[in-house]
This record gives sequence, C-alpha cells and structure tokens, in this order.
Amino acid sequence: MTANPFRAARQARAGQTGERFVGYAGFVTRTMAMVIDLAIIFVLWVVGGMTLEFFRRTSGIDELLRLLFGALDWRNPGQGLARNLLVSLLTLQFFSFLYFTFFIRIGGATIGKYLLGLRVLRTNGRPLRTGRAALRALAYTLSSLPLYFGFLNILIDDRRRGWHDLITGTVVVYYWRDYPETLAVQEPVEP
Repeated sequence: MTANPFRAARQARAGQTGERFVGYAGFVTRTMAMVIDLAIIFVLWVVGGMTLEFFRRTSGIDELLRLLFGALDWRNPGQGLARNLLVSLLTLQFFSFLYFTFFIRIGGATIGKYLLGLRVLRTNGRPLRTGRAALRALAYTLSSLPLYFGFLNILIDDRRRGWHDLITGTVVVYYWRDYPETLAVQEPVEP
C-alpha cells in the first residue's frame, strides 16, 4: 500500500503553519490548469518562432549556410507543407516536454497548476525528481493518444489519477499555504 501524501504533510508541518494538502485534484480543475499551461506554451512557442524567424531573416544566417554547404539547400523547401508541419509539431512537442519537466521539477507545479492551487507529488508525498518529472511529461502522450482516455481515468480513479500518474506513481493534490487568517481550512478524512 502506498503512503498517503496528507499524512506526510501533516507529519512535516510544525504547529499551524506550512502547506496543507486538502484533497486530490479533480478532472475539471486539472483540465483548467492544462488549458492555462497549453495557452502559455502556445504563446511562448509563437513568440519564440517569430523571434527565430526574425533572427534568420535579419542575421544573414541563410547566406552563411549556403556558402558553407554550397549546393545543398539547408532548408530544403522542396519538402513542402508536410515537412514544415511535422517539424512544427515535433518542435512544439519538445518545447511542451521541457515546459512540463522544468516546472514540475523545480516547484511541483506548472504555472497553470500553481494558479489553481495544485501540486504534483509522488504517492508517498515527496516531490518529483528530474527523471520522474521527465517521465511524467512523456507519459502525457500515452494518456492522450487513444482519444484522451488516459485523462478520463481521472474521473474513475479513487485518487483522481490519469494514466500518466499511474505510470509515474504520482498524484495531483490541492494545497494551500496556511496563514493565521486561513486556519479554518479543513483537512480531508483519509481514505
């Protein structure tokens, strides 16, 4: 049986201050956090793409690469729209992987999760290390491939876990930072 993150948080808390874990995050809250994260990723991706395109057009890098590689056209425009779309999707997937891995590793939450008061923890209540955060980011793909069934598992699991959570041994919980004026927050009954 896995440890309960609520018990670990209670044991780590000194007095009435600290983080308070008040329940497993549900489908709607996690979906809203994901929408926020995807919007941030999209904006950063578009701005980054525009910046790189501006740099490419104004820096003379195209001419330098043509000089270095001669007859080989480094951009190979003959591949057309399919190639550009594939490169764009792979770039977006890689950028998303970095985003989710970085934020889950450094703070236990992406920006969207942080804004909604969520945190990703291992099932024993400890934070994720880099390898597990990276695996969790990769496992999002497995959760989304068969028509997002892996995310729908959040609706039926007793601890509100998607396939990516089951694969990596994680849970997503609501958390609050206790301050004297918020001491009325109740802790859930342990399952």
